[in-house]
Amino acid sequence: MDKNQIRTVREKLRILERESGGVFGEQQDCCGVTVSQCHTLLEVGNREPVSLVDLAAELNLDASTLSRTVQGLVLLGLLDRRTDAGDRRCVTIALTPQGRKVAAAIEEKYDAYFKAVLGRLPADSRSSIIESISAFVDAVRAHNESIGCCRPGRKS
Repeated sequence: MDKNQIRTVREKLRILERESGGVFGEQQDCCGVTVSQCHTLLEVGNREPVSLVDLAAELNLDASTLSRTVQGLVLLGLLDRRTDAGDRRCVTIALTPQGRKVAAAIEEKYDAYFKAVLGRLPADSRSSIIESISAFVDAVRAHNESIGCCRPGRKS
């Protein structure tokens, strides 16, 4: 690959991050929670129950940072935090019934946004674009794991 290709990819990814980061407009929150709480709720919903350590690795956060986010969601009644009776160091997190409602509302907003975005693409190229994005994400993750980067708490 030449330098121009690499820089084009970098530029387009920065633009994509800026543009898609505005899914919820100029709001600093989504469905009554902060953006970081939003990501936490969605990830817990996809993996529950999940340990705090595994969740921190998936979100690329250290456990203490995530613990504060989780605590805020526990206080809002959206997450349930349980300590394992056999190992008090192990904390498991799951959505509460109210947390499920909020996570579902967030999912619906994201679904509507990306449905509209995908609708702007030619129908015959959508599948290949989705496959390419998936392959790119997998390549980034594999590279980061191979160099021991960006995954605190995750065992390589």
